[in-house]
Amino acid sequence: MSRTSAPRRGLRVAAAVASAGVLLTSGVGWAAVNRYAGQISKVDAGTAGGALEDGEPLTMLVVASDDRAGLSKAEKKKLTLGYDDYGMHTDTMMLVHLSGDGQDISVVSLPRDTLAQIPAWTDDKGKHHDGRAAKLNAAYSLGGAKLMVDTVEKMTGLTIDHYAEINFAGFLTMVDALDGVDVCLPKATKDKNSGLDLPAGKQTVKGAQALAYVRARYIDPTADIGRMKRQQKFVAAMAAKALSAGTLTNPVRLDSFMSAVAGSLKTDDSLGTDQMLDLVDRFKGISPSRIAMTTVPLGQNLRDPDLGDVLTWDKQGSKALFAAIAADQPIIPKKSSAPKATVAPGSIRVTVLNGTEVKGLAATAADDLAAVGFKVAGAPGNADALVGEQTVIRYDPRWDESLKTVSASLPGAKLVAVEGLGQTFEITVGTGYTTAKKVTVVAASPSSSATPRTAADNVCD
Repeated sequence: MSRTSAPRRGLRVAAAVASAGVLLTSGVGWAAVNRYAGQISKVDAGTAGGALEDGEPLTMLVVASDDRAGLSKAEKKKLTLGYDDYGMHTDTMMLVHLSGDGQDISVVSLPRDTLAQIPAWTDDKGKHHDGRAAKLNAAYSLGGAKLMVDTVEKMTGLTIDHYAEINFAGFLTMVDALDGVDVCLPKATKDKNSGLDLPAGKQTVKGAQALAYVRARYIDPTADIGRMKRQQKFVAAMAAKALSAGTLTNPVRLDSFMSAVAGSLKTDDSLGTDQMLDLVDRFKGISPSRIAMTTVPLGQNLRDPDLGDVLTWDKQGSKALFAAIAADQPIIPKKSSAPKATVAPGSIRVTVLNGTEVKGLAATAADDLAAVGFKVAGAPGNADALVGEQTVIRYDPRWDESLKTVSASLPGAKLVAVEGLGQTFEITVGTGYTTAKKVTVVAASPSSSATPRTAADNVCD
């Protein structure tokens, strides 16, 4: 693998997320998008690509490279970037999932030091290489965007629809176009490797200090993990300022912003003008509170004799997280007055009684409940007393999770807790009964090594 000096190994999370945000939340028209598209470089990333269908979710792999294109020697010196070129690297890798309903953006950071199995690949000279164990960010150095996408797909089980990449110059342009981004430090902080030198407290940073803030690695006791959390705060603050300042809804400011940034972007070759227009139309009205960021759940830290210190993913936690994304579930659940059903109807036993004078209503209800998956215990019968219009669900409080499924199938039913009733629910149908509804059961919220952060959160929290 190529050598990389310590000051140049910082993650450029802010740049990467902001680039995706620009593409996905702006309100520009066809002519402008066509002009921006002409400035964006294209790369064969092996992504699914294709047209975007209304209501369909989309997952992008967004990375940031240490490419210095567009920066002079003086700027590199000022930014503490060094001069030597050891090849391009990507130390920022994020999955950006855009929900089908256009209301949520979920961002999952993938640590650069993750122990990964790089798939076999063929380089640009036609030479075949066998797969190998390596740190995740090595995939880009070895085989570029295409191998990076292939590696992430195999590790997560997700299909990557599109790919976006941004460099140093793009990051600086975006931050400065916003006239800086707010950060909050608990104490005065200096880092000679990145050039960071900031006082304590809440403040606005741009230019060299903004780049130093997201690059600094050694000011966090937990190194890259602490840095990712700090960068997620920066990304959240950046998105919030862009939305609140009207950058993405003001045509003049947006045109200036996009014109400056487009030349620093690379995307997969299937992300054309039509796809960009589809994206901006679907996501231009997203709320900051629904732009959520987290880190893939982590397992043990290991010491590999060839690779050095590496990170592993928590198997159950990461599987649950990526399964939720594949099912188009937001990483921050939406508030709802209705309880979330987590127990399948096939695991729930019910008995059905007729609480009306309508002949055969209990049998009808029993058939309906069986049709949507419930286990009906015994033959339907008549209740001891009439219940009126409202159907009644009698249940044992010990089975409160199963109750969510039963009540979701019979919305509006009266719930009556009966201690010691047992696992079987007793349903007495009323005259207002119509049918049993099919219940969508969702997985329990995926565990994560960090609480998801949104663009609406206070930067000092």
